[in-house]
Amino acid sequence: MYKIGSLKLKIALVLSAVIIAIGILLYTQQLAERVQKREALIANLYAKSLEYIANDESSSGEYNFIFNEIITQIDFPIIATDKDYKSVSFYKNVDVDTTLPAKEFQTILLKQAKEMVDVNPPIKVGYKDTVILNYVNYGQSSLITQLKLLPFFEIIIGGIFILLGYIGFSYVKKHEQSSIWVGLSKETAHQLGTPLSSLMGWLEILKNTEPGNADYKEILEETENDIDKLSKIATRFSKIGSQPKLQTENISELIKNVSTYFEKRIPRFTTSDGRIIKKVSIEISAPEELPVKLNTELFEWVIENLLKNALDAIEKDHGIISFKVSEREKEVLIDVSDNGKGIDKKFRKDVFRPGFSTKKRGWGLGLSLSKRIVDDYHKGKLSLLESTNEKGTTFRIKLNK
Repeated sequence: MYKIGSLKLKIALVLSAVIIAIGILLYTQQLAERVQKREALIANLYAKSLEYIANDESSSGEYNFIFNEIITQIDFPIIATDKDYKSVSFYKNVDVDTTLPAKEFQTILLKQAKEMVDVNPPIKVGYKDTVILNYVNYGQSSLITQLKLLPFFEIIIGGIFILLGYIGFSYVKKHEQSSIWVGLSKETAHQLGTPLSSLMGWLEILKNTEPGNADYKEILEETENDIDKLSKIATRFSKIGSQPKLQTENISELIKNVSTYFEKRIPRFTTSDGRIIKKVSIEISAPEELPVKLNTELFEWVIENLLKNALDAIEKDHGIISFKVSEREKEVLIDVSDNGKGIDKKFRKDVFRPGFSTKKRGWGLGLSLSKRIVDDYHKGKLSLLESTNEKGTTFRIKLNK
């Protein structure tokens, strides 16, 4: 599933790069063609002006117009020759050594004029529509050459940029995957820690409890619960990476079961008069029956992660974690709230990012795993609804009925 998504992303990036490259190439070619047409018009205007002067004996004064208004506008190589390509009557923007002997100089110009014929067809300058006086030959300006080469430079630079981006992305991805695997192994240890610590506690109590004692049966039941918990943890990790089966379950009962398990394992403290008080209480507001399609083992993991986050956030003498389950139209809403320290505004956009954690002993996988379980596996949505510093945080889970 992950590989398919990654492959689609790579294909999309390559296609985007190709489309952009083609777009730049076409646009630049259009610009080059427009400049080329403009140069052709100027060259044609120059030829037509010469033709006009040649055909109108009274227009000798028009030479000033040609030189001042047309020739000064020419910024591309142009050579005017006789009809037999034996002499040059005018040239401009041609790269020729002017210190050469006149004959050699003419020979080079004529050679370049003939080469221009392969680039652009020469323009005839005629007299009385019967006699050809001259040919105006013109080539491409350096601007057109640069415009035509520009897309290739852009594609090369873009290719280098994409290559460097891909290398960087691969490095970040590899580093992130490495961090996730490390975090996942630590998360496994963290998951196993609660039932194992609980089992060790029950074992110590059992050592000092007689079989006939009233608490003996309760201790055995809680020991069984912890063993069952270890079995569930093993099942959860075995389902990572595969598509779990969803079955209709009572969401209210599931939340109550998870809360009951944690309630008996929440840290307690003793007051000065010897009373044992729970530091955190869990409140549940939910209908008795609310069927939802879900995977029990994975969804319990989500509830546990939200509970653990809430417990870690509470630093007051008495904390409250509340579950409010409601339904509207085709959705089931589960709001998990606490009266803890809240989440700083600058961190709120990162809470679901793998590896992100503000806790010294956190590995930043709990919420990211929970979001994947809800969003990807259950087609729902896990989001941070609201958070206020020193007042608390609320996470919301949306599920389809």
